[in-house]
Amino acid sequence: MPPTRPADSPARHTGPSSDQEQEPRRYLMNKGKRVIIIGAGPTGLVAALGLARLGAQVTIIDREDDILRWPRAMVYLPSTLKVLDEIGLLEKAKSVAAWGYEYNLRFPLTGNIGRLNYHIVEDLTPYAYNLHFGQDVLAEMILEEFLKLPGAEMRWKTSFDTIEQAADCVQVSVHTPNGPRTLEADWVIGADGARSSVRKDLGVEFEGFTWDDTFMATNVLYDFDKYGYAPSTMVADPDHWCVIAKIDDQQQWRIAYGEDSNLSEAARLARIKERFKHFLPDPDAPIEVLAANSYRVHQRSAATYRVGRVFLAGDAAHATNPIGGMGFTSGVQDASTLIKCLGGVITGDLAEDALDWYAYERRRCFLQIANPTAIEMKRRTQERDTAKRMEDEQNMFALMADRDATRQAMMSIFNLSGRAYREDWQTTLLVDDQSGKAPTVGAHGGIKIKA
Repeated sequence: MPPTRPADSPARHTGPSSDQEQEPRRYLMNKGKRVIIIGAGPTGLVAALGLARLGAQVTIIDREDDILRWPRAMVYLPSTLKVLDEIGLLEKAKSVAAWGYEYNLRFPLTGNIGRLNYHIVEDLTPYAYNLHFGQDVLAEMILEEFLKLPGAEMRWKTSFDTIEQAADCVQVSVHTPNGPRTLEADWVIGADGARSSVRKDLGVEFEGFTWDDTFMATNVLYDFDKYGYAPSTMVADPDHWCVIAKIDDQQQWRIAYGEDSNLSEAARLARIKERFKHFLPDPDAPIEVLAANSYRVHQRSAATYRVGRVFLAGDAAHATNPIGGMGFTSGVQDASTLIKCLGGVITGDLAEDALDWYAYERRRCFLQIANPTAIEMKRRTQERDTAKRMEDEQNMFALMADRDATRQAMMSIFNLSGRAYREDWQTTLLVDDQSGKAPTVGAHGGIKIKA
């Protein structure tokens, strides 16, 4: 487990706690650099580590009493690996992860399998692979490094209540095991999930819709490797669609599939193994269910990602169905952009309008790239019309036959990284976007790909 402290104990490297009565002296020493991050998920933790390494005094608060262990996204796509590299965690991640070089899309209608292999883009990016490991492992790695830094503080069992903004600071009211407290900071990042209390307190609309579907996520022990399954596999079937992905090298896998929204949670859990008969290559082979939970899925975006000194990021800013990994991947890119933009303002290297750029560009990336991609991935996986299913299969094999198109498709994940801040963005990039010109998005290594 990562080193943590009780919710109301002093920060390991700063002495006094960050409660209100200790704030004046610390404020004079760290004015402009104090950041509170609400939510200890991947987005909040990545942002915390990156900002703390730039000299920010970062406090993370989370209502849980420890890192969550239940099934969540655990496939790290190439653009995410680039961010892990930038914050110095890639080598450590590589040492604990299962590696994947291939994505498969299985078509039960014909029995054919579409295959895309990352080796085809090894000359375009050093991140031509996926890593597979749990978000809880990522959290442990980040907190281990984060808590070594001056001013870094992790407060578990601390729940957000309200925010009050002033011209030069933000006051955050929280509930702790020792009662209510008020924390003061220069900046706040709300990374507290799709039901974000921060977003609701700010009065920001969460625009979009909720699907009728219920998704079931299960972690199982089963030897999919034995049957030739790629570490990232989708099965396109209207009734028995599923996503199968490797979690680690110990034969732990994720099976996610659709469930009946009219059933109770107990009923869904009770029929897991019955449903598995449709997904397993050999239903009689031994399988152990390690964890399971169901959830509803959404396609939503906050109306704005910045309100004064408060930013929204990750699922607090946007929510999407998980097929294709657009939510997790977008959240990590939100954190990366905050490190660059808010970090640049804190260090004095960027003008404050870089913060408006964060809000604009991350919302654009979600609405123009992540959201439609996730909707299309969901449609393709669950398509019911037979003619359309055959067309999807033909399109997949046509892509595989076109090397240039395959390479562009494999590299397109870097579009989610967005464009770098420019001082003239409001008179150049923004004007181009509003005029309908397709922006050019910079991929790793200078490769330019149309968004």
